[in-house]
Amino acid sequence: MSGAGRARPGRGAPARAGALLLGALASALGCPGPPEVPVPPSRRPAGAAVLPACKGGGCSQAGALLEAARAFSDVRHDYLLDTSSAMVPGRGLSRSAAGVFSPVGVACAQPKAATPAPAVAGAPAAPGATASAAAQGGPASGEGERAIDFRYVGIAVDSVLVGADVDLPAYFSAGGTLDKRRLRLVAMALVADEDPQFFDPTESVVPAPGGGCACGRATHFIGAVKRGAMVAYETDVTAGEAHGTAIGLFKARIEAGDRRVTMTSVGELAIEGVEGAPVAGAKGGGQAFGALRLEVKKAVPLAYAIYPVADVCRFSLAEPEITPQPVDLGVVPYGATGTAQALITNRAQVDIRVTHGERTVEVPAHGSAELTFSWAPEGATAGCERQTRRDTFVVQPKDAASPVVPRERAVVVPLQVTTGMPTFSKHEPIATETGRSPDYGRASVDWTCPAGYVVDQCEPQISSCLSSTGSCNAEGYRLTAEATADGRGCAFRCTGPSSSIWGDHGCAYTAAMVCRLGCK
Repeated sequence: MSGAGRARPGRGAPARAGALLLGALASALGCPGPPEVPVPPSRRPAGAAVLPACKGGGCSQAGALLEAARAFSDVRHDYLLDTSSAMVPGRGLSRSAAGVFSPVGVACAQPKAATPAPAVAGAPAAPGATASAAAQGGPASGEGERAIDFRYVGIAVDSVLVGADVDLPAYFSAGGTLDKRRLRLVAMALVADEDPQFFDPTESVVPAPGGGCACGRATHFIGAVKRGAMVAYETDVTAGEAHGTAIGLFKARIEAGDRRVTMTSVGELAIEGVEGAPVAGAKGGGQAFGALRLEVKKAVPLAYAIYPVADVCRFSLAEPEITPQPVDLGVVPYGATGTAQALITNRAQVDIRVTHGERTVEVPAHGSAELTFSWAPEGATAGCERQTRRDTFVVQPKDAASPVVPRERAVVVPLQVTTGMPTFSKHEPIATETGRSPDYGRASVDWTCPAGYVVDQCEPQISSCLSSTGSCNAEGYRLTAEATADGRGCAFRCTGPSSSIWGDHGCAYTAAMVCRLGCK
């Protein structure tokens, strides 16, 4: 389950390359069985460009993406990367215990004929929403653009999205014969299609003993093609180098400026909010990140959804689809409550009832409904902190007597929020010495808000100058407090008279700055 399986009718990739590439590789390697999938194409995919080797400061974004990957640990990623559109929707796949997919020689599913889309229960999702994961969770409207269904930052082994903290040796001991893997640090976004794509079983799907159905050795099948954009840092890993976790190996190579790490861009993906700055008190010692924003400027065929064979069984209560994935509630200070909506698409062939908290909505077969998710984050970090959590809703058939399997599903929804202390305050007494010609430079200070904050107030308090009335804005004295041009701090200034012969001069005040959370 993910934001997968929503492709426009007629977009299915042709069968021209899939079987040929897989068969050719099996012969070349002398494999006793079918090779693992997907197989990297021999030519560079359209829209991809390899940038210079990763070295020195050229890998700063890669390091930031490694940090950002932690926020996507709860995100389901049932996709196979394939920028060449060589896969065949409906083709069966066998998944090993280690998560490696191998093709089987049968088609287990076929795209369902297009039918008018059922109405969305609740407020309809706008198909004209912009293709960006905006800070407020719900994308803004934009003509000719579409919303992002799926955002992901993490690791891919070959073309399988595996998360971040995976054990590399398992991918060399999973029964395959390859002694080299392509490791990718991926930042990607898949845009929503205008119409969801559903699948019917083929004649190869037969009843299974004990209930359910089977399709030969297949456990899954290839779903609809998905369009989007991706930036990936890539490196090859041999069996002898595969020790520990994938993210640990990647981090070591990036820190060492290893020239084997290259950068590939597919489509056009804009990434914002990954550059961090040290913040006192931040978890793990320390960087604060703004709300990660991925914007697809040019979408190309990028991946295929993967579904379990059980989804096309008769009377199957298929797991519904959630978009966007993850649900981003945007910037929400500690103690405040953020809300965002997600679209729940019913992939089952029966009407269902979705229960979330105290709310229950009914969703027709192949229909959709919107659910609202809320979160009041807690913490004590002075800076932008990314938090993740899991929410859950329960799915049951609308007709309690319907013979579906399973009888109900508890579906996990990953939520993300960018949070921090609502405000940051600083107060400090500032003063010159008393004298005929005091150094007014000592009364001039410049303060900067912590990373992730913008100035809200600059104010001099309890001021006292050596004028006849004590005012700091009379008899040649001037006291000012202004926000800096970039809005990130305050500039305090106090000037006054000087004398070389008689009288004492000087000024004193308390500088006060208040900053509010303003993660970007």
